[in-house]
Amino acid sequence: MADKGTCNEHVSRLRGLFLANTIRAVRKRRLLMQTTMHNLLARRRRLLYVCSLVMLLLSQRNVKARVRRLRSCRRLIRNEGWWSKVWNTYSDARFKKTLRVSRATFHFILSRVGHVLQRQTVTEEPISPEERLGICLYRLGRGDYYYTIAEMVGRGVATVSSIVQEVCSVLVEYLWTESISSNMPKSREDFEEKILDMEKLWQFPCCWVALDGCHIPIKCPPGGLEACKEYHNFKNFYSVVLMAMVDSNYRFVWGSCGYPGNSHDAIIFKSTNLWNSIHDGLLPSIGKSVGEVNVPPLIIADSAFPLRTWLMKPYTNAVLSPQQRYFNYRLSRARMVTEGAYGQLKGRWRVLLRKNESDKEHVRTATLACMVLHNVCLLQADSIPRKLDLSFGPDGKERRDRDVIRKLLLMRECKSVHEASGEATRVRDALCRKLWVEKETGRVS
Repeated sequence: MADKGTCNEHVSRLRGLFLANTIRAVRKRRLLMQTTMHNLLARRRRLLYVCSLVMLLLSQRNVKARVRRLRSCRRLIRNEGWWSKVWNTYSDARFKKTLRVSRATFHFILSRVGHVLQRQTVTEEPISPEERLGICLYRLGRGDYYYTIAEMVGRGVATVSSIVQEVCSVLVEYLWTESISSNMPKSREDFEEKILDMEKLWQFPCCWVALDGCHIPIKCPPGGLEACKEYHNFKNFYSVVLMAMVDSNYRFVWGSCGYPGNSHDAIIFKSTNLWNSIHDGLLPSIGKSVGEVNVPPLIIADSAFPLRTWLMKPYTNAVLSPQQRYFNYRLSRARMVTEGAYGQLKGRWRVLLRKNESDKEHVRTATLACMVLHNVCLLQADSIPRKLDLSFGPDGKERRDRDVIRKLLLMRECKSVHEASGEATRVRDALCRKLWVEKETGRVS
C-alpha cells in the first residue's frame, strides 16, 4: 500500500511539472508572437514615415520649381488683407459707401486707366491696379490722412502717398478730355442744346453755363511772408481757388485750379485761356432777339466778374428798381446750379473740404481728379445719396439756405467789379425788361 501511494504521488508530481512546462511554453510562444507583431508594426510605421517624408520633399521641390521666388528688402510681412476683403466680401452698398462709387463705375474707370496703373517689379509682388485705384478713391472720398490709410491697408505711408498722387495724375491725363472737355459745346447745335436745357431747367434765357469759384483749403505754403499773404484768403485760411463752369445738369464743362486764394475772381478768369479763346471767337454767331437787342449765348456769374455781352452779372446799384431786383433774383436762381454741382463734388469727395497736408501742386491735381470723377459718376448714372450732398440738410430732405450752402462750400465772395461796356448794359437791360414782362403777363416770350 505504501508503494502504491508513493507511485500516485510521483504521477501527480510529473503531471504538475508537465502542466507547468506547457503553460510556460505557451506564454513564451505568445510573448514571441507579440514581440514579432510589435517589430512588424514598428517597421511598417518607419517605412510609412520615410515614404511620407520623401513625398513631402518631392512636392516641395515641385512647388519651388513652379513658384517664382520674390526678393524683398522688407523685414516685416505686409498686411494685405484690406483690399482682398473689400473686393471679395463687401456688398454693393458697402462697396459704394467705402469708395464713393458703385462697382460698375469702378470697373468703368479701371477699364480706362488700368493698363497705365499696371506695374512690373523685380523685388516683390507689385500692387495691383485695382488696389491702387481703390486706395486713391478711399483717400479722395474719405479725406483721411495718409498715415491712417497706410495703417489700414498695410502699406507704407510713402507708398500710399505716391499711389494717390500717381492715380490722380493718370485720371486727369486720360479722362479729362472724355469727361470734362467733351461737355464743352463745339458746334452751333451744341450751344443751342445747352441754351434750351438751361432755359427749361433753370428758366433763364440765352444762357448755356454758369460760372463760379470756391476755395480748396491747403496747409501754409513755403516761401516766406509774401507767399503766406498771397494764399491767405479773406475767410482767414490758406487756399487755392477752383473756378469752373457748370451746365444745367450739374456737369463741369471747364475748370481751372491752382490760383492763390487771395486773388480776385475777375483777375483769375481773365488769366485763363478760356477768356482769350472767347475773345478769339469761341462763341458762335447765334443769338436771340429781345426787343431791339440781339442777345448772344451767355455765361452767368456773380457781381465779381466784369459785365460783357457774353458774360452776364446782376445789377449792383445802391438802389434797385423792382425790375432790377426781379432780374437779380432770376439770375441768382439760375446760378444755383453751380452750388448744386459744388455740393455734390465736395460732398462725395471729402478731401476737398478739409485742409490738405499735401503741397499745392498735388492739391491742384487731386481737385481736378475729383472733377473728373464727378462727371464720370454723372455719366454712369451713379447718383450720390442726399445725406452726402452738402446742398441738403443732414437728413437729406430739405435744402439748406443759400447763404449756409455758400459758407459750407467755401464759395468765393469777391468785391463787385464795375467794369462794363455799353453794349453789355443794353443786353442786360433788354433781358431785365423781358423777364419783368413775363412775370407781369405770365407768358414766356
